Amino acid sequence: MLRLCLLTPLLVLLALDASSASTRSGAEPATIDPALARTWVEDFKQQPRGPFRRIRWFCEDGTVLPAKEPCGDEHGEGIQHGQWSERAIELRAAGYEIANVLAELEPDAYVGASPDLFGLSQILIERFLLGWDDGWIFRRAQSYRGALQAEDEAAGARAVVLAMLDDPAWRAPARFHLLREVVRLLPVRGDAASADEVRRLALRVAEKDPGFHELRVKIHGFPDAGDAHSVREYAAEKGRPRLQSEYEALAAAIDALYSAGGGADAALQLAAWIEDEEFRVELEDEARVLQAAAGPAAAQAAVAELLGTLRAGLDRIESPEMALEVLDLSLSLEGEAYAAGSAVLQSIDARSRRERIELLRTAAESLYGVGLLGRRHLSGVRSSVDRILKQDPSVSGYRAELRYLARAPEWAGRWIAFDFERGTAHLAPLEPLVHLYGQDRLRGSPMLFYSAVIDDLTRDANELAGIHHELFGVRVGAGLRALNPGLTEGVLLSASGNHDEELATDGIYLLPETTSDLPPVAGILTLGEGSSLSHIQLLARNLGIPNVVVGEEILPQVRSRLGDRVALAVSPGGVVQLDGWGPEWDDVFGAEESGGGPVIAADLEKLDLDSVELLSLSSLRASDSGRTSGPKGANLGELAHHFGSRVPPGFVIPFGFFRQLLDRPLEPGAATVWEWMRSSYAEIAALDGDPARQQRQVSQFLERLRDWLVTADLGPELTGLLRAKLAQTFGADGTYGVFVRSDTNVEDLPGFTGAGLNLTVPNVVGEDEILRAIHRVWASPFTERAYGWRQAHMDAPEYVFPAVVVQLGFPAEKSGVLVTQDVDTGRRDWLSVAVNEGVGGAVDGQASESLRVPLRGGRLLYLAQATAPRKAVLDPAGGVSRQPASGAEAVLSQDEVVQLTRLSLDVAKFPSLLDDKGRLLPADIEFAFKDGQLALLQIRPFVESRSALKSSYLRTLDAAFRERGRAQVALDAVPAVAAD
Repeated sequence: MLRLCLLTPLLVLLALDASSASTRSGAEPATIDPALARTWVEDFKQQPRGPFRRIRWFCEDGTVLPAKEPCGDEHGEGIQHGQWSERAIELRAAGYEIANVLAELEPDAYVGASPDLFGLSQILIERFLLGWDDGWIFRRAQSYRGALQAEDEAAGARAVVLAMLDDPAWRAPARFHLLREVVRLLPVRGDAASADEVRRLALRVAEKDPGFHELRVKIHGFPDAGDAHSVREYAAEKGRPRLQSEYEALAAAIDALYSAGGGADAALQLAAWIEDEEFRVELEDEARVLQAAAGPAAAQAAVAELLGTLRAGLDRIESPEMALEVLDLSLSLEGEAYAAGSAVLQSIDARSRRERIELLRTAAESLYGVGLLGRRHLSGVRSSVDRILKQDPSVSGYRAELRYLARAPEWAGRWIAFDFERGTAHLAPLEPLVHLYGQDRLRGSPMLFYSAVIDDLTRDANELAGIHHELFGVRVGAGLRALNPGLTEGVLLSASGNHDEELATDGIYLLPETTSDLPPVAGILTLGEGSSLSHIQLLARNLGIPNVVVGEEILPQVRSRLGDRVALAVSPGGVVQLDGWGPEWDDVFGAEESGGGPVIAADLEKLDLDSVELLSLSSLRASDSGRTSGPKGANLGELAHHFGSRVPPGFVIPFGFFRQLLDRPLEPGAATVWEWMRSSYAEIAALDGDPARQQRQVSQFLERLRDWLVTADLGPELTGLLRAKLAQTFGADGTYGVFVRSDTNVEDLPGFTGAGLNLTVPNVVGEDEILRAIHRVWASPFTERAYGWRQAHMDAPEYVFPAVVVQLGFPAEKSGVLVTQDVDTGRRDWLSVAVNEGVGGAVDGQASESLRVPLRGGRLLYLAQATAPRKAVLDPAGGVSRQPASGAEAVLSQDEVVQLTRLSLDVAKFPSLLDDKGRLLPADIEFAFKDGQLALLQIRPFVESRSALKSSYLRTLDAAFRERGRAQVALDAVPAVAAD
């Protein structure tokens, strides 16, 4: 029997709200120490009254009366429930939407142009916690009579749901998943059998009876209808007497889940009430197919069709009450899909590859119906399945398609994160269990079945290809997905991903996501890919820093080795080895050392440090890179020459401006800054034998240099030149915003990109602020992060000179990165695109729309949806504000994709894209769109690590694949691979 994977829960990250259940204030939330808040939450769990202090009547006119004094005619209708304690009020004032009284919710808060989606997400997460954690903060208050009235809570929840269903905005595809979760989690439905309830009851029993743990693991990971018999058998033979009623409740829930038919009859009953004829006929036809289904596979396919029809038909239902019936039926049918999938898995070992691949299509149809996949996701799965089944594919093609299909759990996780990321992160300091929400949702959905099948097929493909991932000496078929190739060794460590966290340069880090400002590390293991074209991903690829996406099924093994010295090898073909250090690795790394020398070597003969003329972008060409300007300014000039107004106007402050600044004394009567820098670098180099002391010296030197650069007085002449150029280029002070970017002479060189290392200050408004931003940009190459990434690859560190690009801000509606090759395969007949809504799309590692576009016709390959919950928007007063993203399934239009394709052909002959041997490199282009018009913001060569691509050891890992890749796969054969 195959092993089911533990689905990767995407970690989630929000703040807001008020101190009353019946009123909302526009005031800023108060602050409270998270550690203190956590102790209060734990205290609520133990208190007989939970988060309440007493029972009160809450009257229509706002009057609050004692429990024995109903509101009456004088005060209008009232509702009786618990009154929050002072601590609960303080937590809510700090933006923690907990201890919710659903009867007091205001439906208007969750509809209209600006619904409180942040507060709603917290309410839903609390509902999850109530089920998962035995009542959570209401644990003992559940027996506090009158604290919450079930009928009032249901009425309040129903009013909210009906208001949503009466709001056209909630019928949009981007809201479907969240809308369905509202109906699933709020008490608006009758008792319904669910996989979620089964798992929660099993967990509760295991917490009280440790001997039940093994059976609980079976129920969570390998569920089937026979689990009810196993629970009753355990209860009779080994169970604790005081838990007999709980064993039976669990067994009964399992029976209910797996006997829950009735979906076809319910669909026919619903169809009779539906006025839209087309929708009614579809429901009736598909319900009869389900009634006639012979066997679990046929039932699973019929339920999948019904789920999709219900989702599509929701828009045709005007009545909120009838729309609620549609969602209620959808949720019931999800339980049937889950049960049918579990039954199918009982006989999966006898099914051929072809049958299993068809099952993936069925599961994807169900996942679309329940809102965990979008229309484009489903279309991608269908197309991939069709490509496999068209004819017996090659091993290479089979494996490539399965790697694509294996993205589905990540797609679903990212969609959950879009709706719940901010709320989960906000509540996490109070309750770490909030991070289980995403995992629980995926486990209780058809994704459990999909993941089981795709993991088994992935193992099969790897076996056919001769590819075997290794995790601490054990072969694994799934759970590791290569992003960047490379070979490294270091200490396996974990990090939170916080921006202020200090990371060790010899660390191989397990991260919740790849952050935009990651300091130099030896290797990266991430729980989410983010944008494969972000600055940090491109930099890691450029320097041969291996990066692997890790699935949760192997996280326990990885975490058990934290603190150990390990080796990480990721081949260009995608083979991953993570192993404990041993003598065999000494031999591997010894053979790899070639003494190739530094990869950062500035051309000092070309460098012009005498010119202080401020250079308009239109006057620059690619050949000026490394002479007066860095590659950003020079390449923008080249772009402006070819594309004119598509490049926002601006100018460059050349290297000479900065070099002239360094001729000033460090302090009155002292040596010049230039002299002090050179002597400091010499002192640092002399400390090579004492790394700790050397690092302290580096830190002190860099801090003093940055402080001097940020505060240095330019003097009236240089200041006047800058103010005049600003007015000449952009107009009157305060009427425009500019991006101020660092542009050094040691980036975009052969072998080193430097993407994202130095500072960009976005949308600076006002001349004084622009001047301050210029100083900050001059200082940015001398942060410890930039120095650390650069210094291991560079001699002569004193010859780092920043120019500054000052460019008019472009108010992009969408923006991103284009690379003129497939970054995964290296093929030049495909383009790689990552894009988000707003400005700065894709570059900071946010979850982006990811596409592969065929260069000369054909269908584009959709890899991922843009699910970053917020977008960056230029603020007229300066800076960037964060606003909710739409969640639209497509960011780029077809016409915009065509514009990018044409652009890629036009830039193919740019002189800046030639390497040191005159060969054409692919381009890395930052672009933006507004009103469908393309703007070009940057272009540089796309540089990959030569050492990673040519490593003899890494090539040996791909040797078997190179030999077997062309062999055909027999789709009608049964895979011979056993589960790991």
